[in-house]
Amino acid sequence: MDHMKFSVETISQINKRNIQKPNEDVIIADAERGIFILLDGVTRPHSEYQEHPGTSAALDVSEVFAREAYAYLKAHSDECDKERLLRDAAAQANSHLLSLRNKKSLAQWGFYPATLGIIALIDDGTLHYLSVGDCLGVLLRKSSRMLFGKEFALEGVDLLNPSKQDRYEKYCNQHPDFLSYTVFDGAENVPANAEYSFLRLESGDTLLMVSDGIGNMAKFEKQDTLKTTPLEQLLALSEKYDVAPFGAYADDKSIIRIRCL
Repeated sequence: MDHMKFSVETISQINKRNIQKPNEDVIIADAERGIFILLDGVTRPHSEYQEHPGTSAALDVSEVFAREAYAYLKAHSDECDKERLLRDAAAQANSHLLSLRNKKSLAQWGFYPATLGIIALIDDGTLHYLSVGDCLGVLLRKSSRMLFGKEFALEGVDLLNPSKQDRYEKYCNQHPDFLSYTVFDGAENVPANAEYSFLRLESGDTLLMVSDGIGNMAKFEKQDTLKTTPLEQLLALSEKYDVAPFGAYADDKSIIRIRCL
């Protein structure tokens, strides 16, 4: 499938807040096939966590989406048009969320359980990716750092510092509103709103795909640290970005690190 050689490492850690829920990040990293999926489940905090500790509809949605997208990408790996392949995989996976979404009314959910993130392929020395929401990709090349993956609209939404209710009710999947961003929640229009792009890779490049719990570190930490530090130590280092002026709380933290050899 790909003549470029690369090494892959992954790690994921549950948040350290006092809330009875599991890690809602999901990682699939298939180095042999060049398939990489990083998802972050998203729901409005509500009584479900207190009533059913250790369970999460956001995690359920993320696991279903990751499983279905991965299966589609494997089964249709001969598709030459990688954008079409990624969009079709996302549409197929997104359609499987409807049955879970329909278990309750919107009023009962508070906000439909959803997932966001990056679905990526490395093929013939090129990274192809489809992204929604606020997971972040970083390409480290020599002394440069290129960010990809996070939806531009989220930067504007973050500046407004909206309440959770406004974020979900006014800004999620409200296209064509400029200040809106996409989440996968079973809505049919969502896959078409995902962002596709590609990056040509070079020997020596390091790629990071991270959930938003570690996004600030990926943006601001020294490049050599991001490239060479063992992932367990990176998770520990990331905690300094969970407090002011960078953040206000600790979220689930996940990293896929790919080194192009």
